[in-house]
Amino acid sequence: MCMAVLAYYPHGAALHVGVGTLEAYTTAVFPLTSPEQLFPWLEAAGISPDDVDFIVTSGTLPGSQPSGIYLFNPEAAAAHQGVEFCALLAERLSSPVYLIDPASRADCHPQALVTGTPALGRTCSADHFLFKFLARQEAAKRGLPQSQGRFIAAHLDEVHQLGAVVGTKVVDCLTSLEEGPFALRQSGGLPFDGVLELCSQHQGREEVLDALNQNGGLHGYLGLERLEDLFDLQGEQADLVRQALVYQIAKEIGALAAVLEGKVDAVILSGELMRLPSFQAELAQRVGFIAPISVYPGNQGVAALMAGAKRILDQEPIILS
Repeated sequence: MCMAVLAYYPHGAALHVGVGTLEAYTTAVFPLTSPEQLFPWLEAAGISPDDVDFIVTSGTLPGSQPSGIYLFNPEAAAAHQGVEFCALLAERLSSPVYLIDPASRADCHPQALVTGTPALGRTCSADHFLFKFLARQEAAKRGLPQSQGRFIAAHLDEVHQLGAVVGTKVVDCLTSLEEGPFALRQSGGLPFDGVLELCSQHQGREEVLDALNQNGGLHGYLGLERLEDLFDLQGEQADLVRQALVYQIAKEIGALAAVLEGKVDAVILSGELMRLPSFQAELAQRVGFIAPISVYPGNQGVAALMAGAKRILDQEPIILS
């Protein structure tokens, strides 16, 4: 029997963590710039390195490797995106690290990887483990075989992530870091000419990325620092930006409905924005015609990773990375 599992999920500017048994675990959120705060937090929670049986996180697979559960290999850390902290955790806690459903191009429709120029390709990159967790939850709730569910999942949080899921395959997806709707700080999809003009106004790549992904979105328009304050702001500009955010998210959900050829069992809405009743109601009004709506309020990262830990204990096959 597992003594304790540690789950950690980097998201936006925050590190979401959870530790404990699958039935009862404690969670916390730290600034991503200070991940080592995790260690004194574990000590304060009464968790010693010997108590942690294994660690779960996620990431992105190189190439087109199959999705699944991977045993993390510290020697191959450079091959996996988004798991830089894994090697340190594995060493400090003397525990194996498992990657739960890391993002893989192998799941996506081949046509979803094509852009308008051979010089660029789409990555189909997002937190696939979140979409798959939500799809599994929703299929079980609706009494559907996991291999047959057809869902649109939108995890609307500090970073927005939207995907079309068939069974447990993410056949297409997008995020506010690339083509998706704007989010707390990310600008989302932008007019091409405008991006080129912005590039000409800055000294280098990092300055442009900072303008787009740190000073855009709700922060750029309204100075917003926290999603929970979205409806505290008053005035015409605040109303317009809120409505535009709903509008953009709804447009992308509609596009994903086309990916699924209109055959959608449910639209799944999750993330911190779903804790705001007004936002939830406005979005449901726009996309409710597509399929029944299910809501999972709050960031689902730690819950999804803990569900992955259960799959490990249930002896789902492990892939060696």
